[in-house]
This record gives sequence, C-alpha cells and structure tokens, in this order.
Amino acid sequence: KAQLSVINAWKEQKITKVTNKTEKKLLEISAWEKKQTTKIESQLANTQRKMDSKKKEKAEKLRSKKAAVHAKAQEKKAWVQIRRTQEILDAEDEAATFQATGQIPNKSSCSCF
Repeated sequence: KAQLSVINAWKEQKITKVTNKTEKKLLEISAWEKKQTTKIESQLANTQRKMDSKKKEKAEKLRSKKAAVHAKAQEKKAWVQIRRTQEILDAEDEAATFQATGQIPNKSSCSCF
C-alpha cells in the first residue's frame, strides 16, 4: 500500500510538472501570437492609410479633371454664343443694307430659300 501511494504521488507530480510545462508553452505561444498579430494589424493599418491617401489623391485629380472639362465646355459654349450673336448682328446689318438699297438678297447668301 505504501508503494502504491508513492507511485500515485510520483504520477501526480509528473502530471503536475507536464501540466505546468504545457501551460507555460501555451502562454508563450499566446504571447507570440499576440505580438505577431499586433505587428500585422499595425502594418495593415499603415497600408490602409496609404491606400486611403492614394484614393483621396486620385479622387482629387479626377475632380480637378472634371472641373477643367466643365471650364473648357463653358468656354466653348460662350464662344458659340458670341459667334451666334455676331452672325445675327451681321444678318441684321445685311438686311438693313438690303432695305436701304432696295436690293433683294440672292439665294446663295441665304439658306432659307
């Protein structure tokens, strides 16, 4: 019976030793995992910030291009309106000249006939 209790005590000591060793290793692994995860998350956040910055830059360039296109279109529209006004004034001047001289416009100067 004494031998059995010695064996049981030895077994319990061995199991405790193995359990403690295992827990220590598990804690080391958890600490390593946490450290690595934190490092990776930091890298990921840094990459995300860079991506966001690049997205913002690209969006700003596109907004700038859009504004330039709008400005160019406004310029072209203004030019067409100026030309229209000038052509109307020219037509009115020609009509006044025709009225003053009593001439009738020929067909080549007017596309409406």
